[in-house]
Amino acid sequence: MAQDFTSREVRIDDVMETGCGLVHRYWAKCRGDAFAPAWGDFRLIELPPAVIPFVRVADVIDGGRDFRYRFWGTGLGAVRALDRTGVRLSEIQSPRTPTALAEYRRIVETKIGFAVVYDAHSGEGRPSLHAPCIRLPLSSDGATVDKIVCYTDFDTDAEEWRWFFERRA
Repeated sequence: MAQDFTSREVRIDDVMETGCGLVHRYWAKCRGDAFAPAWGDFRLIELPPAVIPFVRVADVIDGGRDFRYRFWGTGLGAVRALDRTGVRLSEIQSPRTPTALAEYRRIVETKIGFAVVYDAHSGEGRPSLHAPCIRLPLSSDGATVDKIVCYTDFDTDAEEWRWFFERRA
């Protein structure tokens, strides 16, 4: 299936009124004074039930050389017509893979999350989707990023985010 995802970075504050804000506030609560919470403290089951299907969690491999999806929400499977649980990011055949790898590596290096707005074309006969996404670090040892949690809010007004995406061009 042909997929074409592009994204534009936005301030985290720009997405705080969406489900991304719910995820960010929970992440901030879990982390306390640390730069990021541990995976064991960031419990997906404590997120609102409507959010969990659109979450994905990637394990950091070899300090950021690659990433493996440990969790791929069922809603993402429905929206994108695929399941990437257990798949390495480097194995994904997509024009966006190099960008995604660079974005994930940036989080590993800086230990700071960020937000984007996606323009997603998921294949023939499927409408373009515009949606905000947040990516946040997790750390089991309090020193290095060993997982990245991402959430894309497909429940927001796609037309409003299309306008936002195009305005950022």
